[in-house]
Amino acid sequence: MQVTVRDLMTSQPLTVHELTTVEEATRKILERAVSEVYVVDEDGRLLGTVSDFALLKARMIQADSQEPVTRFMSRNMVLLNPDMRLDEVAGYFRESCYPRLAVVEGGRVVGQLSRRDILRAMVVIEEIAMASTDDEFEAATLSSVAASSEDGRIRRLESSAATVLPEPAGLRSVSDSRNAEANHSLSSLTTR
Repeated sequence: MQVTVRDLMTSQPLTVHELTTVEEATRKILERAVSEVYVVDEDGRLLGTVSDFALLKARMIQADSQEPVTRFMSRNMVLLNPDMRLDEVAGYFRESCYPRLAVVEGGRVVGQLSRRDILRAMVVIEEIAMASTDDEFEAATLSSVAASSEDGRIRRLESSAATVLPEPAGLRSVSDSRNAEANHSLSSLTTR
């Protein structure tokens, strides 16, 4: 099973038009309780991003609140493709300081992925892997009751389905027999 950015991203992140004022962008950031907005042109193509930090600096230097956000916009961004694999993207987050990244398809912002989204997915995948290992352990333990030690205690059996941490993301692999369960659990990540 391949988990992709599309499976985890938050759809329809907050965007503002390039002519949006600093005042309007500030209001939108505060209303939606987000830390940045994506700036788009008339055709919806991504131009850059404006963070709450940039807007705070604008207010502190007493910039005209009616100026367009493009004056305080950053064009320096890392963009994700929605079809990138989770393990690839986790590496970007591990090696950078970005708390979230824009997901772009055809030049348009289609979503946003955060470190928290990656972390949540990793926890779910690890839980599924552990449940898989626990189920195999329980089945092996139950079948070994007859072969228990002479003192009547059940021996602990090591699972043959050892999990390996691949690079760069540190994700545990999920056995094929658990794909349906994994898909169900991962689909619950996107329903927030």
